[in-house]
Amino acid sequence: MPEKRTILLLVAVLLAAALTPLSSTSIAIAMPQIALFMGMDAGTATQLLVGGYLLISVIGQAPAGKMGDIIGYQRALYIGLTVFMLGSLLGYLVRSIEALLIARMMMAGASAMIVPNASAMLRTQLPDSMLPFAYGIFGATMGAAAATGPLLGGALTHFFGWPAIFLVNVPWVLLALVLIRISSTKQTQKRKARLDIRSTLLLAVAIASLQLGFIGSSIDFRFLLPGALLLGVFIVLQLKIDEPVFDPRFFRRPAYLAAGCSMALGNFTMYAMLFQLPIFFHDIRDVSEIEIAGALTAMTVCMMIGGPLSGIAGRYIGIRYTAVIGAGMNLFGLYLFSDMASTMVPADIIVAMAVMGFAGGMVGPVVQSAGMLAIEKENAGMAAGGLSTLRYFGGAVGISVLSLQLNSDGLATLEQHLSMIPFYAGALTVVLMATLLLPVSVKNLAVKK
Repeated sequence: MPEKRTILLLVAVLLAAALTPLSSTSIAIAMPQIALFMGMDAGTATQLLVGGYLLISVIGQAPAGKMGDIIGYQRALYIGLTVFMLGSLLGYLVRSIEALLIARMMMAGASAMIVPNASAMLRTQLPDSMLPFAYGIFGATMGAAAATGPLLGGALTHFFGWPAIFLVNVPWVLLALVLIRISSTKQTQKRKARLDIRSTLLLAVAIASLQLGFIGSSIDFRFLLPGALLLGVFIVLQLKIDEPVFDPRFFRRPAYLAAGCSMALGNFTMYAMLFQLPIFFHDIRDVSEIEIAGALTAMTVCMMIGGPLSGIAGRYIGIRYTAVIGAGMNLFGLYLFSDMASTMVPADIIVAMAVMGFAGGMVGPVVQSAGMLAIEKENAGMAAGGLSTLRYFGGAVGISVLSLQLNSDGLATLEQHLSMIPFYAGALTVVLMATLLLPVSVKNLAVKK
């Protein structure tokens, strides 16, 4: 039986980490109202408030993980949670367009500090024997929070108006801060190093340029190609310096490579799908926000069931086969989801969302735990930052591709919504292939480290 402090620490880390996916998707149901308030179409509003949020989150993940290695993961979490709370208060109290954008950017920057350092804290402060279970719960919580976001956002928007989705974060943050304070051990041995500002800025420009390439009515290669070039320069630079912001050599380890691919492409599908459904039912079927949010409950519940079960399955049949089965189920769920022409009400899609939620819960935890366990403890921040970067970059690209496919002068058509299915299928097929890189069990992973 784990010690009381260990349980409290796990709860504290889960509360902190869940804030980011919850806040990134809770705004989904409110987007039609916010777009109307801003006087713009839903696609453009989504790119600004959701795509922009994810962009800043992506840019900050790797530097924030490295910063945690330097100043300590506990202190990094304190900073991230405090800024997140201030951004939430701004979004609730000041109702102008400018304030809303600033609030979302503050929350995005704070979230970049929270997620990798929460993951690194688990890696460094929990017993090794508890790590597979902890990362299973961590992955399930992150996925469930993302799926719960639209449900919570829909209820708050329906009963209190869209500003309430910001206010709910304040007590959540305060509780997480208190629990981290009383349960975590202060990091006494910090790495004597400084964050490489040159590399950080280079990474920021590269990712921003890549993201800008997807904004607009079509892919803009004027931004996409320079972004890819700058990212290549960043990788070469990291291989040459002693204290990289992120060490690309991590990807030489198959488990870490599998984790990165699975998390990026899994989030690509989940985020795009979570934002597509509200727009689909609002534009095509004229369904209210609260009904749309209710349809996502099946995904949330099944994801929370699949996460813990993945740890049990991994123990008996191995992490590779657990992930392969989950990835296969995800593709089957997509097959059910693809019949959008026959989907008239949210209830029609519940089975598909349940299958995909359970499958995502099965895959995510085992690949994340395998990826983190493949890297030494002293580099836990960098390792977590790299995986978090890929997770949110996948989500940001998913939102951008969705906006490109639904871009129109009026309401999006059924054909435009159906055009997303091949993107989902391609992403989930690569996830299935990536799971084959995982070791059969954690013991095999430990031998290779």
